[in-house]
Amino acid sequence: MIMGKVICTYCGKDAVSIEEHEIELSEPYGGSSTVKIKEKVCSHCGFVEDDDSNDLVIQKELSMLKRISMVKVLDELNAMGHTTASMERALGLPARTIARWKNERSMSPSASAIALMRIIRTYPWALAVADMQFDHVAARKILLQHAAKELVKIRAEHPEYTVTSSAQKSENHLELFIKVSKESIPETVSSGNYVFESLR
Repeated sequence: MIMGKVICTYCGKDAVSIEEHEIELSEPYGGSSTVKIKEKVCSHCGFVEDDDSNDLVIQKELSMLKRISMVKVLDELNAMGHTTASMERALGLPARTIARWKNERSMSPSASAIALMRIIRTYPWALAVADMQFDHVAARKILLQHAAKELVKIRAEHPEYTVTSSAQKSENHLELFIKVSKESIPETVSSGNYVFESLR
């Protein structure tokens, strides 16, 4: 910048103007929001580059969305019957760690903490696996029980579809076949072949 003028870093001309526009940011379970960012646009060569202040604006907004995400995730897990104390015990976290993630605005959960709780929210049955000390046999049983519940749920929510399943065990694998088809249409709408590694 020379004498209050912004110089284009590409062509070196002082024909740069500052333009503002909005972008949308989002975080899983945290919703979305819009922020205004600035761009330096050179009318001489057409080169466009971000203003130096954009990173701070974006990171500040993403940090807020991450906190909202963590609070919503924990509220939803609590609503499912998982207390903060029980989650801390299952995951081997120090007492009140999750409570601090949720309630202390001055404490920003790490990226790994946010990722952990999002995974738990997406697959709540993983808490039962953790509570069983990640025992392989128990984990397999819990997974298959959850899969069975999901099949029952699909059938209840979509009575027009037929859900069939079968399983077979080989030496090292348990193969679960799931087929979803619409009763009035002979062709299969979707189907899957899920292979779970059997425990030795």
